[in-house]
Amino acid sequence: MQPICDEFFAEVEGASGTSSAVLNPPVRAYLDASRAYLLRLHDSGEAAQRVNEEHSDLTDRLIRKLFRLAEDRYFRDFPSLNFRFAVVAVGGYGRREMSLESDVDLLYLHRGKVNPYVETIAETINYRLWDAKLTVGSATRTIKECLRVGSEDLSTLTSYLDSRFLIGDPELYSEFESAVRERIRKRRVDFVRGKIEEQARRHESYHESLYLLQPNVRESVGGLRDYHTARWLARAVRWEVREAEDLHLHGFIDEAEARRLRAALEFIWRVRNELHRHGRKDDQLHYAAQQRLVAHLGYEAHENLLAVENLMREYYGHAREIDYICRQVVSQVQATVTRRRFGRRAPASYAVQEGFVIADNLLEIPSDELIRERPVRILSAFAVAQHHDVELSPRAQRVLRRSVELIDADFQRDPEAGTMFRTILGSSLRVYRTLQRMNELGVLGAYIPEFGGIVGLWQQDMYHTYTVDVHSLFLVEQLRRLRKGRHVDELPLATELMREVSGSDCVHLGCILHDIGKGRGGGHSEKGAKLVPDICARLGMNERETEMVAFLVRHHLSMSAMAEQRDVNDPRQIMRLVSLAPTREALRNLYLVTVADIRSVSPVAWTKWKAGLLETFYRNAAEWLESGVEEGAAEEYFAKRAYQRFADTEKAVVDLLAAGGLDTQRVREFLESMPRRYLLSHAPLEIAEHVRAALAFLDTGEEVGVYSFVDPAEDQPFWGIVVMARDQPRLFSTVAGVLTAFRHDILAAQAYTTRDRLAVEIYIVRPLGGGAEEARLEARRIKQRLHAVLRGEREVGAVERGDPPTRAAREQPPSVQILNSESDLYTVIDVSTNDRPSLLYDITRTLADFELDVVMSRASTRAQRVIDAFYVRDRGQKLLDPERTKRLEEALLDAIRQETQ
Repeated sequence: MQPICDEFFAEVEGASGTSSAVLNPPVRAYLDASRAYLLRLHDSGEAAQRVNEEHSDLTDRLIRKLFRLAEDRYFRDFPSLNFRFAVVAVGGYGRREMSLESDVDLLYLHRGKVNPYVETIAETINYRLWDAKLTVGSATRTIKECLRVGSEDLSTLTSYLDSRFLIGDPELYSEFESAVRERIRKRRVDFVRGKIEEQARRHESYHESLYLLQPNVRESVGGLRDYHTARWLARAVRWEVREAEDLHLHGFIDEAEARRLRAALEFIWRVRNELHRHGRKDDQLHYAAQQRLVAHLGYEAHENLLAVENLMREYYGHAREIDYICRQVVSQVQATVTRRRFGRRAPASYAVQEGFVIADNLLEIPSDELIRERPVRILSAFAVAQHHDVELSPRAQRVLRRSVELIDADFQRDPEAGTMFRTILGSSLRVYRTLQRMNELGVLGAYIPEFGGIVGLWQQDMYHTYTVDVHSLFLVEQLRRLRKGRHVDELPLATELMREVSGSDCVHLGCILHDIGKGRGGGHSEKGAKLVPDICARLGMNERETEMVAFLVRHHLSMSAMAEQRDVNDPRQIMRLVSLAPTREALRNLYLVTVADIRSVSPVAWTKWKAGLLETFYRNAAEWLESGVEEGAAEEYFAKRAYQRFADTEKAVVDLLAAGGLDTQRVREFLESMPRRYLLSHAPLEIAEHVRAALAFLDTGEEVGVYSFVDPAEDQPFWGIVVMARDQPRLFSTVAGVLTAFRHDILAAQAYTTRDRLAVEIYIVRPLGGGAEEARLEARRIKQRLHAVLRGEREVGAVERGDPPTRAAREQPPSVQILNSESDLYTVIDVSTNDRPSLLYDITRTLADFELDVVMSRASTRAQRVIDAFYVRDRGQKLLDPERTKRLEEALLDAIRQETQ
């Protein structure tokens, strides 16, 4: 790089001024050459730390040269005066931690009032850097002003901790650094508290987990900002801490932790430089960037994992190290600040079980030898801390982490260890937090190596927000919240059922193990269930308990799949669920794990619509189990049950509408004209809304009516649309096409026809932004388009513009199944494929081409994978012609393979 620097400096030395016309080309050329040099270092595999430091050094040289040029210009016009002025690097630039697109943060430090000299230097440097398209953050302040602004803005004060003298008056800079140090010393408690609160807010805004599928390498948990926070806090109590190595030198971390921290930072810095190489300051490790990194860093697929999944597994390992070390430093800083504030008296402590000590509300392990002489104390430490409702001290966590090597095959099969672990699972205190800490310290994966196989495992499926191990532990937390009544208003049934569970160790273990088959190829539920017996045997579980855990692992997806893709009121489906879970305990546990699993996936996975389906399905199956009726009498039982429900629902609807002033006779006539399955498939309040809309539509005499119903819940979990029209061919397909054209995601649909040939189609779609008024306006827009299409005045229309769907790395070929065994009255068609706009329209248009009547559809979307189920009739009966069935299957496969318009 030296010849390029010399060439630039020679060119600007010969310039006859510092105007833009003179300086801009050589400055830009210098920066372009610098970037090319840095990219060569990066691509050659040079350490990322060196790349960042070289970038900082090259920027230093440029700023110093611009300073001297500006100063020379000023002194040509004005007599030399003894100005007190310094240019200071702050922030990441001050740390010499400049990635390829990092900002240049500068502090222009001066004594006294701002004068022409100060203005000339600051403006020259800023304008030349701005003109060269650099992102520059700068401030011109005295020391007193710096302290005042720092008192008002914590981030500004923090940036001064990373300050570095560049050029000017070194004594002024020394005064500045001393003043900042003194300010931190005097306000150390407030500074530490403020930085910890700031970190908590940042973690909350990034979902409080480092295990995100598309993490931000700077701001997410375990990102660079956590490392910076550890350094800043350490410096608040030990001013000499400036580098990562200083954390070890001054006793905040041990040698092994320092080594792991260096490796983690090197990895994160390299990833960040790769993210920046395309000229944008982009710190999010999004899917496209992950694919680029795989190529750049040379990852390959192995052990049933894609190359990108192996990349992300390594990222999570390093991020976890940074998160762990940051928490260690924060804990020690808090203890130091507390001791300095209240004196150096020894903290109150007392001995507890197994030789452990509780001091300052933390469990302490007096020595490594305590663990080595009796390794089962590794689990005891967690159990004792859980029992006393305290955290492990930083030193205890280090001891346990070093002791993981003691967990061998004998330890895993030790009956005492099994009893201890089951005690942890069955406790009413801190179950999730204890398991989480065991996982973070490597103990859980070592004790249950099958779980170790999913630690940090990330599968790019566009559905799960977290890695498999973290997602699995979240299930335990979901059940804990239910038991505590945190969701009693939203989930009253699940809350009631969880409180019925007396010994929760089986259910909790089912949660922990439900995905252990992942990473072993397809069919993870069955593969995971086959691993359960050996795990349970090691834990000392009996045969009944083992069968329950294996049942939950094998079927954790079954209930949700059946509820989302089938008619939950169909006797055949109810009996399928009962045969799957033949006891009330099995049904209850399966329901609880299913709810916890969906709610732990991502913020958008759980909806009130899904909740309603699962609850109805559970209640139907539980009612059958509690009826005591023999299986041979099922048909008669369900017929009587349906008749009673039909009568009860009709009476409830009539009463509701009569109270609102509607003609009772007219309401009864409309209900009697609808198919009976309509009254069995909807709640009375819902039906009342439909009837009110239907009678209003019949009074208008219009061709088409479109009515919207916004769910009253504040979060608008779904939006209902009812379409009414005189029955005609392709109506279902046309409506689906119009909704698709307006980019509405249809979750479920049901079609009914009255005896008078009035078609009533009910669609459940994902919610709109806004509320009831926005829904009414959207319904009007849909109605106008639908009118025009049905009259033949226009086509359905292409899907309106929007962001293209992000593709997951794992995509499976499409499949079509045409089944007559799923329903007594209908043929059920299952279509499984990767999601895309207009998919539903293409499918329903194909069904219309075959003149099939769609009476119900269900859409289940997981990981960009859609499983659509259609209940159809072929001229009033099931589709029974084998040749026609084969042609339909081929036509559907052709339709779902079409490109989006």
